[in-house]
Amino acid sequence: PVVLTCVAGLMNGTLNIVPWGGPTVRAATALSLQPTDVFVPMLPSLGVGLLVALGFAWMLGLQERRRLGALDGSRLTGTAEGGLLAAIPAIFRGADAKPGARAALRTGNIVTVAHGHGPVSAAGVDPADTAMADTMLDPNRPTLRPRLIWFNLALTVAVMVLLVIDIMPLPYVFMVGAAVALLVNFRKLKDQASEIVAHAPSIVGVVSMVIAAGVLVGVLSGTGMVDAMANWITTVLPPQLGPFLAPITGVLSIPFTFLMSNDAFYFGILPVLSESAAHFGIDPVEMARASITGQPVHLQSPLVPAILLLVSLASVNLGDHHRKVLWRALVVSLVMLAVGILTGAIPFFVAQ
Repeated sequence: PVVLTCVAGLMNGTLNIVPWGGPTVRAATALSLQPTDVFVPMLPSLGVGLLVALGFAWMLGLQERRRLGALDGSRLTGTAEGGLLAAIPAIFRGADAKPGARAALRTGNIVTVAHGHGPVSAAGVDPADTAMADTMLDPNRPTLRPRLIWFNLALTVAVMVLLVIDIMPLPYVFMVGAAVALLVNFRKLKDQASEIVAHAPSIVGVVSMVIAAGVLVGVLSGTGMVDAMANWITTVLPPQLGPFLAPITGVLSIPFTFLMSNDAFYFGILPVLSESAAHFGIDPVEMARASITGQPVHLQSPLVPAILLLVSLASVNLGDHHRKVLWRALVVSLVMLAVGILTGAIPFFVAQ
């Protein structure tokens, strides 16, 4: 299971820089930029980062194949009384212990039954009593539209293309795309309203975050706090390092976003670093691009609810996950930063 969480964490962290994701929107909002201006020049970095993550997944897959191939299947397929399975505790998912057994809760939602008589049959476990029950999609859910799969694919590709070529503002692209998807997939007004209500919590959360961020940035800028902190950093920072602030920000984003929330970094630290970098001729958009390269590591942080849900559902200890994924995520982040520098999206050095 730890291989599963490692691969999922790497891929999700790398893809977290897309313009509809949190970090890019936060960086753009904090520095008064358009998300597409931050994201589009980073496409080569994203592509190479995904290739590196896929390479790690391929190597992990080979390791697991060799490990599983070394097991003696004949010893595992014996009966509960005589096979190897009889020598280990029986394990099952769920909150209720079986009658006559003493259960002990382990990390990752696993229950180990002491003195169990063989493995528990999967047929004897109620699917509604598993940790995955609330996350599984109903294969017969009424919102499925199999006849419209090609239309929905074409609409998705069209939205992605419009995001990249940047011929209209980003909010218009999403509003028009969402409106077309609703009209085609849900013909009745009642069904459209139901879908909007179903997704309202996430929509309201993002909008509230952007409004609150605007207020915070406005207060920090209007009171002169950002300028004061930027001037202090400029005086403390050795002049020789000033022209290298963009790659320095990229490197700092790796530990900072792991140890603190994205909101704290992008709304509290990035504006100060950007204002300081402006004294050395580095544009805010370049600082924003550098700041999002640490996302593969950020998504492994225990401060991120998604990773806690992932390791819980996969029954993996968070420490085991970190030992497996952190150095790989660090490699992906550094590769994305290096590609951004090589393509010119992030300046390595700005001559004064």
